[in-house]
Amino acid sequence: MTDTPHYPEDDEISLLDLLQTIVDNLRLLIIGPIVVGLLAYGVAFIIPNTYESTAILKSEQNLAGQMLTASVLDSIAAKLGYTPKMEAEDARDKLKKEIKASYNAKDKLISLTAQSTSPQAAQAMAKDVLAQLYVQAQPRDSAKQSLEKQLTQLQTREKEVTQSAKLLERRLEQVFGHGVSEVAQGYAQLVELIAKTQENQIKIEKELKGFDSSDLIQSPTLPTQKVAPKRSLIAIIAALAAGFALLMFVFIRQALRSASQNQESAQKINALQASWRKALGKSQ
Repeated sequence: MTDTPHYPEDDEISLLDLLQTIVDNLRLLIIGPIVVGLLAYGVAFIIPNTYESTAILKSEQNLAGQMLTASVLDSIAAKLGYTPKMEAEDARDKLKKEIKASYNAKDKLISLTAQSTSPQAAQAMAKDVLAQLYVQAQPRDSAKQSLEKQLTQLQTREKEVTQSAKLLERRLEQVFGHGVSEVAQGYAQLVELIAKTQENQIKIEKELKGFDSSDLIQSPTLPTQKVAPKRSLIAIIAALAAGFALLMFVFIRQALRSASQNQESAQKINALQASWRKALGKSQ
């Protein structure tokens, strides 16, 4: 039993047919995407420019999440006039697209970006977010009372430990020979304890003070260049999409023409057209 030999001519002819179709429609395939790209470039000028202001601050990650809470966004939405023109939830969703906050765990830096249709508006929006954050980050009620109590306890403990350290220091000056090392070791431990107590005091004082402008590494910038729309990119994408669509169009049109020359295929096409008209509610 011998295998039927394979002849690649059919595939080559099919490929040549495709190339012939492209060459026959070359003007359409070149001019069409160019025209669409130019039109898209022109239409892109109708889209308002978008500018982005950036602020950088040093803080913990939870502060980045607070920037997009309802308590912060609602105040900004009211100031920008988003409410009561739209529902509060819709206004928040809109602002979440315009305001972004990212946290760099390595450097403990938060980057805040605000987008608007003008450089001044973008900068003002970023400043408004920070202003609301200053207010929201302040400890309140029971949290504030707890911090104040801890701070008082630490201050009292520091005074006690400092007095003990002074007594040991006097004793260290008086002791010679036996017992000097024990007194010195105790004095060193007290000094270390004083340093830790002061460090904790600073931390609590910071929490009581809350977040303010002293934590800013970079104030909201006044942008000089737009970040959107990218008109050239829009034109390129539109041209590529138009080129692909036109290529599909000429291939399908050529396939239909070739099929119409075959009696069996022509009958199928006529049946398909009839079904299509029926689906659209058109009479024969």
